[in-house]
Amino acid sequence: MDEMPADVRSSLGQLLSNARKRARRGDDEVARSLLETADTVAENKLPDGDRRDRLRHGCAAATEALPDGELAAAYVEAMERRLPER
Repeated sequence: MDEMPADVRSSLGQLLSNARKRARRGDDEVARSLLETADTVAENKLPDGDRRDRLRHGCAAATEALPDGELAAAYVEAMERRLPER
């Protein structure tokens, strides 16, 4: 896979972590906003390709899963595992 700039990885990691926590707490509005921001970061900061497509698909799937916080969090966890190590 292509390299992911450290600042993009950090931003996505923070957004996804916070979205997962908010989804589990039932704070759907904030979780949705965080997922939308993560989708925008992926769209604007990652090159075309599999990683970008999968992250954007995961953001959409997690958003659609709300208000089922556990399902949305599971989608987010799957995306977090796809991020490269720091």
